[in-house]
Amino acid sequence: MRIVGVIAEYNPFHSGHAHQLRQAREAAHADAVVAVMSGCFVQRGDAAIVSPAIRAKMALQNGADAVILLPALWSVRDAEHFALGGVHLLTGLGCDALSFGAETADLPLLQAAADALESPDLPAAIQPHLSAGLPYPAALSAAMAEVAPAAARVLQSPNNTLGVCYLRTLRRLGASIDVYPIARASDYHASAIGDGFSSATAIRSAILRGDWSSAYSAMPGSAADLLENQALANHLHRPEALDTLLLARLRLMDEVDYAALPDISEGIERRLRRFADTARTRDLLLQSAKTRRYPYARLSRLATHALLGVTQAVVDSNPLPPAAFLLGFRRGCKPLLSHLAQGVIPLVSSAAQCGKDAAWAQVERRAWGLWALGAGVDGDMWQRYGVVRAFPRVPIINCNYLYRSKSS
Repeated sequence: MRIVGVIAEYNPFHSGHAHQLRQAREAAHADAVVAVMSGCFVQRGDAAIVSPAIRAKMALQNGADAVILLPALWSVRDAEHFALGGVHLLTGLGCDALSFGAETADLPLLQAAADALESPDLPAAIQPHLSAGLPYPAALSAAMAEVAPAAARVLQSPNNTLGVCYLRTLRRLGASIDVYPIARASDYHASAIGDGFSSATAIRSAILRGDWSSAYSAMPGSAADLLENQALANHLHRPEALDTLLLARLRLMDEVDYAALPDISEGIERRLRRFADTARTRDLLLQSAKTRRYPYARLSRLATHALLGVTQAVVDSNPLPPAAFLLGFRRGCKPLLSHLAQGVIPLVSSAAQCGKDAAWAQVERRAWGLWALGAGVDGDMWQRYGVVRAFPRVPIINCNYLYRSKSS
């Protein structure tokens, strides 16, 4: 069996994601597609708009064969650690290939950018830009423009940057699998629904302003139906749902608590603490606290770490996901599950199998419980999670091996 893996957030799942899954399967000549997906909180630190179960079902009905959880300890991190968690899970489960969306679907060019980031001249080139007050990503970009101009142009696009992180992670893990970049057909940050594939950002913006027809038009029909059902049940997680809880948490934290947060440097915690005392919403807090050195996304992740009780000590003691939590799978693909279960990473499907004392699982329990509070659902959704079993709603190619037996 040949398996291609993707790493995603599906916040929410849209037609561009379905296109990527089709393209990944075709490019890799794969029998199955496994998606590693962020859970209740995504890479920028925001809560996902719908639950992991619903987002997994959207993916399973539209091209994925199995969906694995990327826990909060890796999903709410910078691009490097986000990539590390996702790639480790896919390679540990025995995937033969990795596919990702990129603005530049040129593997040699992306690999050259990854190589340039390993240049011994780069650290010395970065330092003057950091001293000038630039945040690390901007300092890195400026240094790359000096050391490797072609690579610097590649890294100006967010999905190219993430793709390069995937390539660097494969090298660091010593993983030898095939790689298939897929050209993105939408602007990652576009805030309006347009022709072709619209971004998840644009879809969420449409939802928040009540433009449901535009949001649904950018999604596969089955995914739009699932989203509509959640909206009618009032189970969408609004951006402001946990604002009061977050601000209360930040105001109750002392200097020691702030210093214990992950990735603290350059006095960023003092700025967050200062504005937490006066801000009335999460967005106002982050907008007020951000600077050129402290960008919005970094502060957002820091705030979410504070909310979830994540510390640098917890991060340091959990460098890689120790288990692959199965969120869901397509009905009829037991051969795939058997294959994944033979990987070097344990495949688990319940909170009990994760171990109640495991630090990553404790963070996950808090993440799911707080997400539930904001979405108006029962708070024990992590403890009682049931694996999603979904029927495909779209034709799937190259899947005879998986679906040849109706009894499987």
